[in-house]
Amino acid sequence: MTGPRTRSWWGWGWEDQTLTDEECRSYGALMPGLADGPLPVPKVDDLDLRKPRVTVPDTLTNVLVDDPIERASHTYGKAYRDVVRALAGRLDAPPDLVARPRTEDDVVAILDWASESEVAVVPYGGGSSVVGGVECAGEGFAGVVSLDVTAMDRVLEIDATSRAARIQAGALGPVLEEQLRPHGYTLRHFPQSFEFSTLGGWIATR
Repeated sequence: MTGPRTRSWWGWGWEDQTLTDEECRSYGALMPGLADGPLPVPKVDDLDLRKPRVTVPDTLTNVLVDDPIERASHTYGKAYRDVVRALAGRLDAPPDLVARPRTEDDVVAILDWASESEVAVVPYGGGSSVVGGVECAGEGFAGVVSLDVTAMDRVLEIDATSRAARIQAGALGPVLEEQLRPHGYTLRHFPQSFEFSTLGGWIATR
């Protein structure tokens, strides 16, 4: 039995979907001068991550973490420049903490603590932003928290008469469609980033 799949912390997709060295060499032959061969993917343990400037309060240990892999994977979006910087191991401004709320009460508790502690909070959905929307150096703040909402991914209510639904913002495209399908509905919105973007992100970018 295999465990849950792991997202790539530095690039697009899943860790088990990377190109082989031979595939990298084949593509590299089409672009002479760019690279001599496959570039090694840096290990998170080898990254020189800035130490967290704030600590996880005792009251929020169930939703806040300072894990290096979580911090690294929430540093950038997925623009070309983001992937290049991550692949080069350049994570100059990682979030100090990553929050994974599961309920609205969790979100309120996180925001209340952040406000009292002068900590900036950056919403994070699928991490597919290509405009720097998930980055925050945190100037003027005691620290930065990346608020990952993907655990809040439920279709809460469907009104069959108006064909409207109340859905949590962290629902990734496939997760959302999977919940609508048994009711005979679809959102009919399939952006290129569908697999790794959320309803909240779609709404935010209109």
